[in-house]
Amino acid sequence: MPTSASKPSRLHEQGFVNLHRKLLFRLAKVALVAYWLLVPTPWKLPGLALPFVQMAGMLLIFAGILGRMLSTISIGGHKDRTIVKTELYSICRNPLYFASFLLTIGVGLLSTRMDFMLLTGACYLAIFYPMMLNEANFLRRKFEDFADYEKKVPLFFPNFTLWNSRKAFEINFVLVMRTLLDSSLTLLAIPVVLVATRCA
Repeated sequence: MPTSASKPSRLHEQGFVNLHRKLLFRLAKVALVAYWLLVPTPWKLPGLALPFVQMAGMLLIFAGILGRMLSTISIGGHKDRTIVKTELYSICRNPLYFASFLLTIGVGLLSTRMDFMLLTGACYLAIFYPMMLNEANFLRRKFEDFADYEKKVPLFFPNFTLWNSRKAFEINFVLVMRTLLDSSLTLLAIPVVLVATRCA
């Protein structure tokens, strides 16, 4: 009979990508920075468009931070305990990941390099799409009601017509603050990328 010490962790059960996601993120970041610094852009935007593109990037970054916070507020401490089907989780099964995708695209737009923006988005999806599928398989095995939930709610891109909310719910303040601090680190990219683009 397996002991608690020998029981595989949730990430082990969800597969290679989920287990080694932090390493994959670091490798992707190094590769993207190297591309940005070493590979010249194949096409340049008109000068008049640059401020608008960068503003759109900053708006997406702030939208991503807000989305991550609201996702954490919505799920509270219920991850892997129950299937949350309200608020942001009523319109998308992975709102936290979608919000992080907005952050990623925002940083890409901030660089004013459309090739870099497309590459960052592609790298993000290359890592997160398998993660979402692995998590779905895990939740399908663990919760009987997940199969019905996934039939109604899209995996990644939100469907706002499905919005459903609770009248009241408990907020895990520690998780919310942790998510806010973690997401806010992306704000450091704004001055760094803006200075780098002007020096390029």
